Amino acid sequence: MSESSLDFLFDRRSILHFKDEEIPQDVLNKVLVAAQRASAPGGTLTGGYRGAQPISIIVVKDKARRAQLNEMLCEGRKVSIQEAPVSLIFCVDTHRLNRWAAVEGGESHFSGMGVLWVSLRAVYTAAQNSVIAAEAMGLGSQYIQEIVWQPHTALDFFELPKQVMPVTMLILGYPSERPPLAPTLPLEAIVHEETYHDPSDDDLIAYYADKEVYFQNWVKNLPVDSKLRKHIEKKGVETLAQFVSQVTYTESFYRWRDDMIKINLAVSELE
Repeated sequence: MSESSLDFLFDRRSILHFKDEEIPQDVLNKVLVAAQRASAPGGTLTGGYRGAQPISIIVVKDKARRAQLNEMLCEGRKVSIQEAPVSLIFCVDTHRLNRWAAVEGGESHFSGMGVLWVSLRAVYTAAQNSVIAAEAMGLGSQYIQEIVWQPHTALDFFELPKQVMPVTMLILGYPSERPPLAPTLPLEAIVHEETYHDPSDDDLIAYYADKEVYFQNWVKNLPVDSKLRKHIEKKGVETLAQFVSQVTYTESFYRWRDDMIKINLAVSELE
């Protein structure tokens, strides 16, 4: 991999605003082919046969439908969904796999948590390949995870058959601005040599130090009269760890997510 290719990976950031500029079809096709060429489960033959590829990608370009997506998923909050000229919805798809098996004299038994677990790997590697390809061609992107929290409406909106479930959504376009690069954890926080190393309390604080500074600066720049700032102050939140666990990803929020995942699996008949 060349240094320039590594630059795309190291400099990647979520884009919040996009130019009013269409993505040429040949450019979009390269993004989709990159997704198609991602590591996929399903066994190998000499030279590989890309596995079973239990995924489908729905491409949304229509401006009115993008506006509907924004309203449906985010109550109109994420204008970036409307601004970005293309939305890619990555789905687990065992429907096609089961139909193919039946047509070719195989067995249509692709269901259950084991199949889902393997299929999720295929979906996420395909999505991330798309991100890298998009960056390499001057596009920006942002993951929209809300696609999984509206199971009934999403299934109807995309006219999905049973055993097809949206897993993640990626919006693409030419950036009108690039936000600052957010800090990451240092390598020593996530890389373990041979066996797992449980960090000390001091190590943990040091690992998150850059993120803490980033968070404090963000809070400082919130409008004094903003609802979020008032909520943070009312909760007595002073650190990033408190903000993450008490404001954004609360216990009740994760219980709600658990329920949504179960509903997704049930209505898609992927259990």
